[in-house]
Amino acid sequence: MYQNLDDEIEVIAVFERRSLKPCRFRWRGKTYKIDRITGDWTSDVGQAKLRYFAIVDSTSNFFQLCYDERAVSWTIAKVWVE
Repeated sequence: MYQNLDDEIEVIAVFERRSLKPCRFRWRGKTYKIDRITGDWTSDVGQAKLRYFAIVDSTSNFFQLCYDERAVSWTIAKVWVE
């Protein structure tokens, strides 16, 4: 089941073929290497445009990252917990 969060994170990302691609992130003092992106989509919230990324890290943990284009900030929106 997914647990909703709104924790700020630091992300290393690249622009590849005109699209944003997160590569790794730091959360609660630990660095996570992103193994694959399983989905990405956008959502408009007022004047803000949010970009979501469903990702799997190198140890098979599932996360949903959110990039707020207006605030230029990243958060973890959801994490899979068992």
